[in-house]
Amino acid sequence: MSPQHIGALLVAASAAGFATLGIFLKFAYAAGANTITILTGRFLLAAICLVLILKYRGISLKIDNKLKTKLFLLGAMGYGSMSMLYALSVMHLPASLAVMLLYTYPAIVSVLSFLMGDEKYSWQKGLSLAICFAGLSLVLGISFDNADIAGITFGLAAALVYSIYIVIGNRLLKNTDSLITTVYVCSSAAIVFVVFGLSTNTLIFNLPVQGWLSIIAIALFATIVGIMSFFAGMSKVGATNASIISTLEPVITALLSVALLDETITPLQIGGGALILGGIIILQLWAGKIVTKKECYQAIEEHHG
Repeated sequence: MSPQHIGALLVAASAAGFATLGIFLKFAYAAGANTITILTGRFLLAAICLVLILKYRGISLKIDNKLKTKLFLLGAMGYGSMSMLYALSVMHLPASLAVMLLYTYPAIVSVLSFLMGDEKYSWQKGLSLAICFAGLSLVLGISFDNADIAGITFGLAAALVYSIYIVIGNRLLKNTDSLITTVYVCSSAAIVFVVFGLSTNTLIFNLPVQGWLSIIAIALFATIVGIMSFFAGMSKVGATNASIISTLEPVITALLSVALLDETITPLQIGGGALILGGIIILQLWAGKIVTKKECYQAIEEHHG
């Protein structure tokens, strides 16, 4: 199996991990947890688990201080901010509209990566992106009725912050282990939410078992599996391809909602899922023709010996 296809599978695994977030969030909210408590538990537990995994595997957390600072900022100002903005968007908007606004990020990533010279644009990427967005619209059944400006602003801001986070993360990952990267991202986000929660007295500690189990599941599946697999896959397929493949997430979320929350799925949503899969297949069929800037440099170096 080629590195491109391995990377695609890793990103798909990441989408499956992130897809559980909405499910376990509903369980956590039903148990009485608030957003700050969930995000604090999510990143704190994930950071602790990842440090233990690194210790077990004998991997050192020592990295260059300059890179360490960048990764802390990436987690605190990037992933942490995106998580909060998305949560605020969900508070103001229907969940389907909030998710659709967030999933404008593949287009933003594609533009940013092209403008920064990180990746080559191709018509295959443009076509697959358009097909995935069409499928996403059908899956989510978007309606802008009664949507307020604040929610839309939060949703688009979350997409923009996440896009910048992905593009910068793609650059930082060139020579960094994805596991180490994830530790620093989660740790910095955890520090921000712990400090904020304690200073505002918004942390809830007396949750029932269902609440804590839901937060643990969010930390394991929607954080550790999601972030690690995404970083590992992105280093093989590039930021734009990874973002397009990630549009699998709402499809998987819809399937999980049917299985675990007794929600129904319509024929249009099934058709939308098929379109998303079709867009990803198109991307992979021409994978050999889609190269990143790094791969171009490697080819030149190999050619000149």
